[in-house]
Amino acid sequence: MRLRKFRVRAYRCIHDSGEINVGDLAAFVGRNESGKTTILQALTLLNRDESVSELDLCDEMDEDLKDEMRLVEGSFELNTTETEMIRERFPNLPEIREITLYRTNKTDRVQYEFANISLSESRSKDLNSWENFVRRITAFIDTLPNHLRIQIHTAFFEGQAPESREAFDREMAEFNNHFHMIAIQEPAVVSEWVRIYQRQENQFSNLLSGESERAALYNFIEMEIHPRFVYFSDYKKIYGNINLNEYVREEEGTGAGRNSIEYVEEFDKAETVRNLFYLAELDINELEDVKDSPSKCIKLLNTASNRLTSRLNPAWKGDPIRVDLRYNPGNIMSVVISDVHMDGIVTNTGLLNRRAEGFKWTFSFIVNFAAETQRAELKEAILLLDEPARNLHPTQQMGISDLLRNLAGSNQVLYATHSPFMIFDYTPGNLLVVELDRRRHLSRIFYDYWNADDKTLTPILYGLARGHVESMVDREIGTNSRPVIIVETISDSMYLNAFDRFLRDPNISMNPLNIIPAYNKNSVLPLAIFYRNHGYNTFILLDNTDESHQIYEHLLKNEFLPVQTIFFELEGQKIESMEDYILPEDYLHPVNQTYEIKLRREGYTSIGPGDLDGKAECGGILARLDDIWKDHVDDRWGRFDNEEITRYICEKITFDDADFLTDKTRDRFRSLYRLMAERIRQYQNVITKADLERFRRKKM
Repeated sequence: MRLRKFRVRAYRCIHDSGEINVGDLAAFVGRNESGKTTILQALTLLNRDESVSELDLCDEMDEDLKDEMRLVEGSFELNTTETEMIRERFPNLPEIREITLYRTNKTDRVQYEFANISLSESRSKDLNSWENFVRRITAFIDTLPNHLRIQIHTAFFEGQAPESREAFDREMAEFNNHFHMIAIQEPAVVSEWVRIYQRQENQFSNLLSGESERAALYNFIEMEIHPRFVYFSDYKKIYGNINLNEYVREEEGTGAGRNSIEYVEEFDKAETVRNLFYLAELDINELEDVKDSPSKCIKLLNTASNRLTSRLNPAWKGDPIRVDLRYNPGNIMSVVISDVHMDGIVTNTGLLNRRAEGFKWTFSFIVNFAAETQRAELKEAILLLDEPARNLHPTQQMGISDLLRNLAGSNQVLYATHSPFMIFDYTPGNLLVVELDRRRHLSRIFYDYWNADDKTLTPILYGLARGHVESMVDREIGTNSRPVIIVETISDSMYLNAFDRFLRDPNISMNPLNIIPAYNKNSVLPLAIFYRNHGYNTFILLDNTDESHQIYEHLLKNEFLPVQTIFFELEGQKIESMEDYILPEDYLHPVNQTYEIKLRREGYTSIGPGDLDGKAECGGILARLDDIWKDHVDDRWGRFDNEEITRYICEKITFDDADFLTDKTRDRFRSLYRLMAERIRQYQNVITKADLERFRRKKM
């Protein structure tokens, strides 16, 4: 079940968030005290076991809160499995693909709402529910002879429905044995009971809870598919030495202090140590059994260290690390960290507590977060993370980003951040901005985040186009600047500027243009909107792929003219990348020059045009080279880096050493420049001053 939109009202500083669409991996960005944490915590109210505190209700809305009000509501999309589960148990209902959950200030329980579905609230004998199951059993017992009936214990059927299948099966087995003992002399009675006992509909997994159709559906959703919100905010630090005696006492609840394991000047919290051992799959009891045998102890800890290292490195950016758990006299466990370099050399081996504070914090965050999420076997949960990358270097923040992406495969992840390095999806709904109305001290959430305050947008702008933030927000610069062309990658920008120099053609010079590289493909749309809204004549240059055509459709919806979008094409044919304007044999020259040196030890051999045949037949030269590199993954060729080839070509052009580029390649680029120049002339002929003024915002 995935949250698709939500609304928060009268909760702390949020008066009314409005209806907000949200994606599977969404970031909330805003200045301090803007309400990001409040939003995440408000969503936890949709957990079935959560409660609402009077202190959390918005003081400014006392009058509104006298009536029942939905504090938080969310619209959830069911996956195929969940839809089938409901259909199987409620075959007479229409298919349910969407459910609204909400919690009010007057009702403790989370409530459900189904669009266009009528549910009966009257008692139904047709429901295969716990209540009707009890009636069937009771009716059977009432038919028994009195001398049997008075001996039967029916307490199990007089209470609430059991909470688990195990409890149900245990109680039923006991009742079954009890019944057989009492009715052993009555084979007909026993036969009838066995028939009832073995009926498939009387199995716990088939029993609903509730006497009406509405109650049964509510209870089924609550017990079986109700979404789970998991909130993370406290990221504890791990140090280098662990007193195992104290740890065991803490685990058994007999320690001197709650969650503390003191050793010399530093301490670890029992929870963090538990997480460390969990990732290493280290059983403290097994360690106790082998600690007096050095060989067995070393083998056990080596295995645990290898597991721990392998689970941490995927989220660790920079040089890989090696983590070793070592057992020392006095029942002390040491956490030893080493740096592992690309050539295999291991350096800087030492206790974790000797590392820098930032290193310890990073290490601790990854251990704690990875362990907590894995231990909970999170699947189809909604993870709420408050500043997961605070105190981290940008390279480590990108490592956390990888961790979040992995989690988002089977869960939904919503997180608050201030960092541009933690924003990696600019799709509306996956990036939300939170602002505080300081006059009323109430939060506002922007789905169309480009309309938020420029200061709030600063980390997003740096992510969208990190070198252009100051010029973008100065409207006088935009109004008086040359036209801009938004391109998808830094490589596209480098090629356009380099080949302008290379062609030396004054008739098609790029001098009147300003090339702006986007951060990545999904940042093209908002970046173009920002520039257009700040007074620039804006054009967009896109590769000719399905994803780019989707961007084009969104541009049209945001009032861009068709003439402002330029797709790569050559002689009337669609092409996928700017590299396809270069003849294959011309492009392969820098590829071979670069990789013959770079991969000399890995057996690299020159690639010719014939080697491209049969590779990614529907794709351009980059897709074909990617396929060749994938064929040599076991040869340690790594990943084909087209940006490195771009830099090689542009550098050769700069130093007038690009003889490998033929006249046909030059002519192909000329056609691209002519296309762009023609589009700009067409736009200038149709655009009016009134059109430009529509998108200019008033000065603040």
